[in-house]
Amino acid sequence: MGVVLKKEKETVVDLKKENKYALLIGVGNFEDQKIPSLGGVAKDIQNFNKILSDTSFSNFQVKTLINPALIESRKAISEISCKAQENDVVFFYYSGHGLLDDRKSLFLLFKDSESDFKDATCMESEYILSQFRKSSCKNFIIIIDACHSGAFFNNNRGLPTGLVALTACDENQVAFETLEGGMFSNVILKGLKSDYIDANRDGIITFSELFEYIIEQIKHNQHYSTPKKWEWNVDKDIYLFSSPRSVFISYQRKQKQLVKKISNKLQQHDISTFVDQEKIRIGDNWRELLEKSIRNCRAFIYVMDNDILFSDVANWELEVAHKYNVPILPIMVKDIKVPAMFEKTYGHYNRMKFDSDEFESSIQIIIDHIKSIRVREKNVIEVSNTG
Repeated sequence: MGVVLKKEKETVVDLKKENKYALLIGVGNFEDQKIPSLGGVAKDIQNFNKILSDTSFSNFQVKTLINPALIESRKAISEISCKAQENDVVFFYYSGHGLLDDRKSLFLLFKDSESDFKDATCMESEYILSQFRKSSCKNFIIIIDACHSGAFFNNNRGLPTGLVALTACDENQVAFETLEGGMFSNVILKGLKSDYIDANRDGIITFSELFEYIIEQIKHNQHYSTPKKWEWNVDKDIYLFSSPRSVFISYQRKQKQLVKKISNKLQQHDISTFVDQEKIRIGDNWRELLEKSIRNCRAFIYVMDNDILFSDVANWELEVAHKYNVPILPIMVKDIKVPAMFEKTYGHYNRMKFDSDEFESSIQIIIDHIKSIRVREKNVIEVSNTG
């Protein structure tokens, strides 16, 4: 059904400078007692709202509807379709129940839906597509986290120009949920909070990178359904979000367990981290990716022990951070004698003694310092909008 992206093209549709509208609909409670409730839907909406409204990440104008009635939802979809202009972006997200009819058309359920009268009380996916077809907008992003969501495009009467979509499963599968939200949505949210999705480290997350990340995360987990990707009238990859500013951690292997502990603690405080063994894939040009990652990082933590001072790679990483004026946080985890040459070049960076026995107080100092750093403008590689 869709148009397959040509991998050799390096151009990306840059949607950063236009108006971006998001409509997030989550339905977990139903008046019809035959329809089971969904406990994590409100979390899905809350988490997507937080990410999409973040001015440093995506800066969408977000409208949320939690447990709305059918007519309220129809009106909201019509409204956003009318508002968006040709170069704007419309992001539509639904989390809830999906049902199929005898023709395998997909119906989305709302608070006042009745399972015995889905044609009258549920929303056929074709309604959403019909509103988007009438819109002046040429850039639509759709994410559906519902059972049978792979049937979203079945029996459609035409598709809008410039549409990409992700569905939690194929038409014959169910989507799984937890009290913390849909499993499919959680995979997406987890990735968007890190910079791992940004495979080429260019500072932006594209539609293709997002889908590749989803597939990579679920391929070894039997509890996930099979997500589907859809593209229509799109011949270039689409910019979705800016990748999060990570804290780059440079260290030697003896400090691996401590660094893992530091990384986990920073992530608990919504500070994304870059730790090389987790972020460099087989076949990557590691030196190029490391330089891009350091250049665009939020801060650079240099874990100082006797080994790192004599590591060619670690010293090169430090040179890159120094070259691009990245905030450098040297933390001393051992009592070491710092060479005179190191002092001459990097001695002006205030060093902190990190006491592993007083981990909580030591890491809190780092967290407070990182959060106080003024975020620099990203060194994003600009791309053209030509074919």
